[in-house]
Amino acid sequence: MLTTWGYISVLLLMLLVQFDSLCQGEFTIQYDDTTLTVSVDDTRVIEHTAESPFLYVGTGEYKFKSRLGNFNTSDYVEERIGLTDFNVSESEGSFTVTFHRYGELMTTATLSNEDDHDNVISFTSLPTGRNHIWIRLYAEEDEHVYGGGEQFSYFDLRGKNFPIWVREQGVGRNPSTEVTFMAYNNDGGGGDYHTTYWAQPTFVSTRKYYCHFSFTSYGELDFTHDKFHEVQIWGTMPGKMYFETGASYAELVGKLSGYLGRQPLLPEWIREGAVLGVQGGTDAMLGYIEQAQEKGVVVSGVWIQDWAGRITTSFGRRLFWNWEWDPEQYPNLDEEIKNLKTQGIYVTAYINPNLNREGDLFKEADSNGYFVKNSTGDTYVVDYGEFFCGIVDLTNPDAVYWYKNTVIRKNMIDLGFGGWMADFGEYLPTDGVFYSGETGEVLHNKWPALWAQVNEEAVKEAGKLGEIIFWMRAGFTGSQRYSTITWAGDQFVDWSLDDGLASVIPAALSLGMSGYGLHHFDTGGYTSLFGITRTEELFLRYAEFAAFTPMMRTHEGNRPSDNWQFYTSDRTMYEFARHTKIFHLLSNYTKALVKENHEQGIPAHRPLFMHYESDSNCYSVKYQYLYGTDLLVAPVYSEGKESWEVYLPGKDADIWVFIWDDSDYTGGQLVEVDAPLGKIPVFYKKGSPWVDIFRQIAAVTTDGSRPMISQVWFILLVVAVASLFGIWN
Repeated sequence: MLTTWGYISVLLLMLLVQFDSLCQGEFTIQYDDTTLTVSVDDTRVIEHTAESPFLYVGTGEYKFKSRLGNFNTSDYVEERIGLTDFNVSESEGSFTVTFHRYGELMTTATLSNEDDHDNVISFTSLPTGRNHIWIRLYAEEDEHVYGGGEQFSYFDLRGKNFPIWVREQGVGRNPSTEVTFMAYNNDGGGGDYHTTYWAQPTFVSTRKYYCHFSFTSYGELDFTHDKFHEVQIWGTMPGKMYFETGASYAELVGKLSGYLGRQPLLPEWIREGAVLGVQGGTDAMLGYIEQAQEKGVVVSGVWIQDWAGRITTSFGRRLFWNWEWDPEQYPNLDEEIKNLKTQGIYVTAYINPNLNREGDLFKEADSNGYFVKNSTGDTYVVDYGEFFCGIVDLTNPDAVYWYKNTVIRKNMIDLGFGGWMADFGEYLPTDGVFYSGETGEVLHNKWPALWAQVNEEAVKEAGKLGEIIFWMRAGFTGSQRYSTITWAGDQFVDWSLDDGLASVIPAALSLGMSGYGLHHFDTGGYTSLFGITRTEELFLRYAEFAAFTPMMRTHEGNRPSDNWQFYTSDRTMYEFARHTKIFHLLSNYTKALVKENHEQGIPAHRPLFMHYESDSNCYSVKYQYLYGTDLLVAPVYSEGKESWEVYLPGKDADIWVFIWDDSDYTGGQLVEVDAPLGKIPVFYKKGSPWVDIFRQIAAVTTDGSRPMISQVWFILLVVAVASLFGIWN
């Protein structure tokens, strides 16, 4: 007769015979004849069954059409096959799952560790005739998902499908709005909820794992299903999947940024005050600086994007894309750069990887074969909006060397610029011919990362990393390790959720969850079309928001004379000055956040749930953020508001202090606070080591050196009373 332990032993043996289990690294794989389950650190990520296979392969005909950086994609799927049949084998510290159909090998998935990352699944290429693959990952109904690069409309990606394709973000970004409708009819540039400058095949799950894909071709992250996530990839090379788990979201994002790369420390000067975006020549630049300083604006830099000259198109004022100093536009600029630097003001400029065919640099690059080619072997000339340019081939080592040393090093760094906007990277045509031999479909997404690398190498090779800053709007996997800071791009100058002030909040949060932690925006927005222009209220709401970010920079927009600027009125300048003082006051706090991002990969803008995991309400908040651990910021993104609702994370033990009146509120509740123009809803954590700085914010006045008007009248009253009673002789 068997003992109890005997029965248990027999039962275990029977289970092992029917259900094999292997473990390599952090992966655990369990399978029988029809099912396959893969876990990472006990977190299930794959659940393959005959009814819902892990992999599907297929054949389709897809096309790309583009104009002005706006892409329309079409795909006719001719066949989609679920790969239900598989075999598992183990070899040298890894195991391989072979998927086949009727004896035909479709692909293999090898689960292993690599030198720089554990938990990697590597796929072989698809068989001839197959150019689509769909990968299903296990999901739970109450799961939330974040990331996908920079997403402007949705922070929680669950319930939506997100194409992974770098492009212009679009104007309006909501087909149901009049602005988007008109933009579509104008040049096809209306956009939608998913259109973005920075798309990335990466997501973080609330089940405490991240998944990152290595593909660079077109793909889609589909989170519309309750029981699985599905990732679609076009092309024959599915690439690799990377998994990692973490005990907390901060740890998890830190691991992700540790793998993808982290941003360097920002220059000290960028935190000291605002960078003023102005144009019009040397005298105009100096005049704007003087005018701003007279009104108390704290100025750390000036941004002259028209340093190389200007042109005018129907869209508005544009730049002459020939990246060398135009001495007629900016006489004595070299000397003024030096003079301003002695005052702690750095001059910054503008550049992108394209050259106007009317310029000297185009002719030099063209004669050396440095441009992307078309199918006939000639330079591929692209319309960028009523002017035509060549695209420097960033896969050509000679072209890269020339651009780094002749254009960026000689024309910009040696001239003395403290930084620049490194714009574009989204327009790359899919039918281009490249030095590397890669196709445009494969290169398109990773082009902005190559562009970031060119800028970073130019700065590093000049010994200026940590002194020079460059900011980019386009990005992809790899941009993390090269770009110093990003900006949100070309928001429309209105109050819309999808393309207005509100949209830059989820943009920063989603990018932070994608491994990139430093983000800012054009103060006031950028795009003005169809008679819609920036108002003073919109500009100042942007300005009060910008004070609680790592970089504060204004932009005149595409139609400067039509839009409200920081210099439009004295009132605006005094109010703007106040916000620059708050930004300056937070310099050391921001420095600590930038250092934390650099060393640990934790973003400066953080979702509420990053530090309040047990508060279920935090997972749906997308228009507020934690600036570090100690500040809660809730920007006002609607017109004409005098009060604003704010969700305070945590529980009763968590006390938040309203920064403008020092009143206490307990966590875990929705509160309504006064939020007149100039007083963005901000709370600090009670007991914060930064409390002395935070308390000074409420006392910052509109014109800086002078006390508030009420204080002046109080002093005058005291003097009058004292004189009346003869207290003073």
